[in-house]
Amino acid sequence: MNSDKKLYLYSGLAIALSVVAYVVITEKKKLKSDPSKNNNSDNLDVETTTGDTITIEQAVMDKNLQEILNMPISNAKLKLLNKSIYTKLDNVTPRTTPNVNNGLLNNSYGGKIVDKDTKIGIVKDIVEDSGKLKNSQGNVYKWFKVLASNEAIDSINNTKSFWNASLSKGITFYVREDVIKL
Repeated sequence: MNSDKKLYLYSGLAIALSVVAYVVITEKKKLKSDPSKNNNSDNLDVETTTGDTITIEQAVMDKNLQEILNMPISNAKLKLLNKSIYTKLDNVTPRTTPNVNNGLLNNSYGGKIVDKDTKIGIVKDIVEDSGKLKNSQGNVYKWFKVLASNEAIDSINNTKSFWNASLSKGITFYVREDVIKL
């Protein structure tokens, strides 16, 4: 009889915990799918096709830049090559390849361009995302290959891990269209 009481007690406890877990999980899904349920309405996020979340500030692009990027890539290059670009956000991560890879062996330089409105550098090429990642409008992201400015190099070197090599003048890297402004 004593083992029956333990069985009922543990079964009841398991059922109660299952109900609590179900309620918590479904409530999280509701918050993700319905931004109006989110208590912090000032900082709404957008989910990308890979499941990453980016801020509204990052998702909304400058109208002039958006018009240029909607052109065929060859026309966009004619308008943007050898032009200076700047960060529109804090903490921009430059990449070695035109895609985001945040795995164990990722494609970042280990540092960030910390401040908003920092000159990233001069555009040397524009390419599409190598993984065909799409933005919130359904277009494949464009990446800018940039000849890095001294300000960008200094910021990256100041924030990188000790095991990453320091960047030097003349280096090029990639930044995505949604972190830049003209």
